[in-house]
Amino acid sequence: MLFGLTVDQIQKFLLIFVRLAALLVVMPFFGERGFPLQGRLGLALLLAVVIMPLVPDAGAAAGHSLVGFGVGLMQSLLAGLMIAFVPVLLFAGIQLGGEISGFQMGFGIVSVMDPLSQNRISLIAQFDYLIGFLIFITLDGHLYLLRGIVESFRVLPLLGARFPAPIGQTLLSLSSEMFLIGIKVAAPILVTILLTNVGLGILARTMPQMNIFLVGFPLQIG
Repeated sequence: MLFGLTVDQIQKFLLIFVRLAALLVVMPFFGERGFPLQGRLGLALLLAVVIMPLVPDAGAAAGHSLVGFGVGLMQSLLAGLMIAFVPVLLFAGIQLGGEISGFQMGFGIVSVMDPLSQNRISLIAQFDYLIGFLIFITLDGHLYLLRGIVESFRVLPLLGARFPAPIGQTLLSLSSEMFLIGIKVAAPILVTILLTNVGLGILARTMPQMNIFLVGFPLQIG
């Protein structure tokens, strides 16, 4: 007993905490450089305390040996990274759509410093990322994510979790979905700019004296 907790309960808490910490380190917004590491660990600690009663105890008592418990920690770390990979792909697809849209609008050389990732990013991509994150919060996406995290402890238990080959195939298929999301996000702007360029081409043929470049840039941005 330690502070009224058994060894099994302490092991269970540490395994849950490691999975949540790995998830928050990679997840969008929480995993950005601008988010303090102490804040991520504190949030993981709080979530571990809340989620611990919901996680089944099966398998936690099997890790009394140091080697078995170390393997369990590595499994929890890998499981957290895999779970965080899904929202990362979602927001990466949104950013990709913003990059494509910005390039077509003439913002290919316009970039801003992202305070979260500390990297230079396209202006439209950053705008789409923030809008996507706000929509994600508005639609209670964070609650669905928490539900998925709790469900992950049933699919991938704390100890003895298996990672079959279809999981890798699923992650690869999700990676391809990132490009599909980017095309879907950018599709309305791509179609609009295509029609705009067709109209400008017709206008340039009918009115050669007009400077199409001066008219085209603000029109495409608009």
